[in-house]
Amino acid sequence: MLHHSASSFADSHFPGVATAMKYILDVVCRVNCIFRVTQSYPLRSVSSFRLPSYSFSTGHVKGSEELSTAEYDKLSDETLENLADVFDGLGEKYNLNEEYDVQHAQGVLKVNFGSSLGTYIINRQAPNKQLWLSSPRSGPKRYDFIRARQEWVYKHDGTALHTLLEEEVSDIVQSHVTFPKR
Repeated sequence: MLHHSASSFADSHFPGVATAMKYILDVVCRVNCIFRVTQSYPLRSVSSFRLPSYSFSTGHVKGSEELSTAEYDKLSDETLENLADVFDGLGEKYNLNEEYDVQHAQGVLKVNFGSSLGTYIINRQAPNKQLWLSSPRSGPKRYDFIRARQEWVYKHDGTALHTLLEEEVSDIVQSHVTFPKR
C-alpha cells in the first residue's frame, strides 16, 4: 500500500518524473532480462543482442573517409598485385615445400603454405570497398583503406594488413618478410 501511495503522490505532483521513472524501470528490466539470458547461453549467442549495423565496418579509425569506386578499384588491385609479388618470391627465397602455391586472379589472392600451415586468402569486397583476409593463424578480418595512414586497416584493433602479414608470414618462414602498405 505504501508503494501505491508513493506512486500516486509522484503522479499527481511530478508527472514528468513519474513518466521518466517508469521508463527507467522498463529499461532496467529489459537489461536485466538480457543479462539473465546471456548468462544462460554460450558466448556465441550473445551476438544476437547486438544493435543492427548499417555497415560491415565497425569501430572508428581517424581518416577512414569513404573511397570512390574508382579509387577503391585502383588501390585494391594495386595492393593485391604487390602482395602477390611478395608471396611469389617467398617460395624460391625460403625454399618452401612443394605444396606452396600462389594464385592471383579476379580480385582473389590465394596463398597455400601446405596442409600443415594452411592457406591465406585475400580478396576484394567491392560493395563494402574492403579487402577481406582469411588467415589460418588469426582467422577472418575485414580491412578498410585509411587515407590518413595510406594503408588497409582492421578497424576493430587498428592493425594494418601489411603488419599482420609481416608478423604471421615471418613466423612461418622463420625470417623477416616485408609487405608493402598497399
